[in-house]
Amino acid sequence: MIYAEQNFCSLCGAKWLENRITIKQISHDFTDMYIGVDTKFIRTFVDLFKRPEAIITGYMNGRRVNYMDAMRYLLVALFITGLYTFFIKNTGVIDSIMEAQRPATIEAYQQMGIGEEEITETLVQIDKFTKIAFEFQGFILLLTIPLLALAARITFWNKRYFNFVEQIVFYMYTYGHSVIVTTPFTLLLLFLRPDLINYIGFVTLPLMYGYNIYCYKRCFRMDNTAILTKTLISIFVLFGILIAIGIVGVLVGIVLKVTGIV
Repeated sequence: MIYAEQNFCSLCGAKWLENRITIKQISHDFTDMYIGVDTKFIRTFVDLFKRPEAIITGYMNGRRVNYMDAMRYLLVALFITGLYTFFIKNTGVIDSIMEAQRPATIEAYQQMGIGEEEITETLVQIDKFTKIAFEFQGFILLLTIPLLALAARITFWNKRYFNFVEQIVFYMYTYGHSVIVTTPFTLLLLFLRPDLINYIGFVTLPLMYGYNIYCYKRCFRMDNTAILTKTLISIFVLFGILIAIGIVGVLVGIVLKVTGIV
């Protein structure tokens, strides 16, 4: 046999299994992937800090034995996001935060000369939107990745850089990694200082952006001047895409209102 006395495929590096799938086998594979000091998850998590290019470009070049693949790593991030949503939803933290912010919001609207009835209706809509945003954080995460990949593809418009699909793989690793790292701290802050939760984005978003810059620099071996130039370009590109999406959203809303659909 071709695979006699071999544990891995010589062509793709996949693990070669001759036995039937059992609970014991599944438990062993899960332990090998996630539990322990030297697992694929731990190696991937650590090396995404130390040498992200080894994981990202290695995955794109077919070297996928030592690390978790991009989809599985993103699934871990989605799982953690699900836990975060579960805690927020079932502990009443988000309701407490919105209730604490309500007086300041009402005062701001009153200073703008908005009537009481309109303020009440606006607050109801804000509450609904906030709860929906928390409820579908995993879905929002998945939608964000293609958006970031598109902005990156426009920024790095050259054959020597990643194509659009490779940019998606890049963000499946880096964005997933950022979520895995920052979510526990966000949860901790929610319970210790819920009044500061509105400001957490001012810390996490620049850190995520900085981490992506670091990964691009390592993957493309760019000098400081080149990476700074690309960073500035990416900011304008991302804002341009967001403005375009906003304009399209407004136009769709107008059409729906004129036609009486909403």
